[in-house]
Amino acid sequence: MVAQPMMKVERECELIGAQVHAALDRLHCAPQLAGKHLLITGATGFFGKWLLALIAGLNERGAQLHVTAVSRSPASFLAGYPQYRNPGWLDWVQADMRTLAGIRLTRDVDFVLHGATDTSAAGQADALQTFETILGGARAVLELALKTRAKRVLFTGSGAQYGALQPGVPVREDCSGACDSTLASSAYAEAKRAQELMAAVYAQQHGLEVVLTRCFAFAGPGLALDGHFAIGNLIRDALWGRELVLNSSGLSVRSYLYAADLAVWLLTLLVCGESGAAYNVGSDHSLTIAQLAQRVREIIAPEKPLRILGSPDDGAARSFYVPDVEKARTLGLEIWTSLDQSISNMAAWAGNKRPE
Repeated sequence: MVAQPMMKVERECELIGAQVHAALDRLHCAPQLAGKHLLITGATGFFGKWLLALIAGLNERGAQLHVTAVSRSPASFLAGYPQYRNPGWLDWVQADMRTLAGIRLTRDVDFVLHGATDTSAAGQADALQTFETILGGARAVLELALKTRAKRVLFTGSGAQYGALQPGVPVREDCSGACDSTLASSAYAEAKRAQELMAAVYAQQHGLEVVLTRCFAFAGPGLALDGHFAIGNLIRDALWGRELVLNSSGLSVRSYLYAADLAVWLLTLLVCGESGAAYNVGSDHSLTIAQLAQRVREIIAPEKPLRILGSPDDGAARSFYVPDVEKARTLGLEIWTSLDQSISNMAAWAGNKRPE
């Protein structure tokens, strides 16, 4: 990763910092985190970046939460985000899921948040490697938790574990549906299901407390603009394209939880979630992709046309991917950031990131 120009880095930090400041007031589990040691895998990914920003704000308020951050390439991340190089509360460990079990820490851990997974299409192109990496990583995390005497571990799973959802009905955690295990394309989702079973076995055999999350769709600075995320692609088109383009009919239904809210949800569930329970993480405010495209256009580039290339009658598969989050609400979690604000914040960040 090439270091970003300092003006762009500072502007990004200002944007994220302002949004994290408001999120801190919603982190009611902060007292339980004070003085603890948290290990985070996937610390430089989309989830990890927002968790680090939230924890930095928490420590500015005197929490004294120490973090060990695991990443495949800390040096690359730190070249772009030097504020995390030596803040005093953060130690970096270079490792991936294949080498995680061999790392040595100088102190015990209180909590582990396992957020390391490659969700990109390219990263999941090899189904067998995807399956083995996710399960091997889960096993390594659980072994490391035992070795470091961690009390609790949170796993980030996926809403894809439920398989095809009934249109119009947000899925509950007790849904018996599952991804199709006869398809190689289910490798990611099936491995996420299997890691939950592995966590349950470790909990039973070793008394480890585990919290399971099933994560849906998200928005916020740091999300890829050129990947397989519809909201990122639409914001890219609105900022720099001549038009906004949907290659589908736009009838698939999604919902989006903002990244600052996501970070609060994950830390709250880590500390306060029921051990052995699964929680959906996402928004239940649903809309079609075509409606999303129209919202992006209206907020960022109302002068640009929107083209929907797919037809409602073209026979293409349509999907519904929306969680029921009432279980998370029992812990005081909410969708605090509106979709319109999420789009505006992403546009401010993305415009700042445009290459010269």
